[in-house]
Amino acid sequence: MKKVIWISGLIALLILSGCSQPNPQNETPSDTNNTAPPAAVVPSKPPLQPIHLSYVFSSPGPQGQPQQKIDVDYYFDESTTCKGRLALNGFMKASSEGQQGGTNYQKVTVYLDNGEAAYSDQLNESSMAFDNATPRAADFDPAFYLQTITATGGKQFLSDEIWNATKPVLFKDISAFGSTGDYSIIFTGNDTVADLDCRKFTISAKTSNMEGQTVVCIHLLADLNFSFLTSGKFLGDNSISWTLSSLSREKPSLAYYPQCLEPVSCPSVTAPTQQDYDACNALGNTIEQQRNSQNCITAFKCITREEQARTSIGQNQRPGCAVKDEFVQEAANCWKQNGNVNYEQGQDGCIQKINCAMPQSGNNP
Repeated sequence: MKKVIWISGLIALLILSGCSQPNPQNETPSDTNNTAPPAAVVPSKPPLQPIHLSYVFSSPGPQGQPQQKIDVDYYFDESTTCKGRLALNGFMKASSEGQQGGTNYQKVTVYLDNGEAAYSDQLNESSMAFDNATPRAADFDPAFYLQTITATGGKQFLSDEIWNATKPVLFKDISAFGSTGDYSIIFTGNDTVADLDCRKFTISAKTSNMEGQTVVCIHLLADLNFSFLTSGKFLGDNSISWTLSSLSREKPSLAYYPQCLEPVSCPSVTAPTQQDYDACNALGNTIEQQRNSQNCITAFKCITREEQARTSIGQNQRPGCAVKDEFVQEAANCWKQNGNVNYEQGQDGCIQKINCAMPQSGNNP
């Protein structure tokens, strides 16, 4: 079974209210002698009550060390239309528990017609106050993972076909979250997470990055037609899971400029066959994804472990950090021994240490 190979990039990626309306009845006319009838008051849509989703993401740490915990928070406080589609605008922030490293931000737009989420590039706190964030394909999505898969497949998640599915719904040749391949989705029952009722779905995947199953539970705010995950877990021996710890209706304290972000449509790319993987591995190399500026996969290429390490280190630290040759060789040597590479960042967001965790017998990197 293929391992979820994009999750290490996710770990590094994550580590690195409404306004009140005036009351016309309380206004004082400037001309008390004006006897003209008052203008008709047109009822307005009530402002959005802000939404704050707080998650805890757990993943295996280096061998002999406890699990890594990452706090992921979403804030939505603008209800608007983006190119004619009803949407909520907000942002996501992520920070690692108990480790050095800053907080990373991304602006987010969620489209209410199909549940799809669009993300920006990574931003620091000061850049959140401007309007020049650009959309980028996400490597993972704790809150809208299943909704984006179904939207990419041309279906509405809250349609009866999926929300009340009685048999698996198939999605073929889907390009999403750094992989391309097929998905099968089935509703499996009801549950409660974080005191919220939710509906459970099992997602079976056969993609270029993984083969396996994920179980998620999803809550619906019916008044907004807004759904989000309350929990998720990759089945198997990787122990990767995430859970909603709370839903609150509070406005963020961060000063940011909300933007409408368009979903990034990535082209479908033919995934390597098992024969391709075997031929590349026989050379001591590995097959890696090639991506464009919007983070879409454009090709798969057989590269050396050193090339893999140099690219991986560059992606898993703050832009502008040097890619040190000694770290490149440490990571490459770890992979050559079938180990799993874990990165430690300093306060400056640059990688300061490489940890090599040797898997149990029978696991592949």
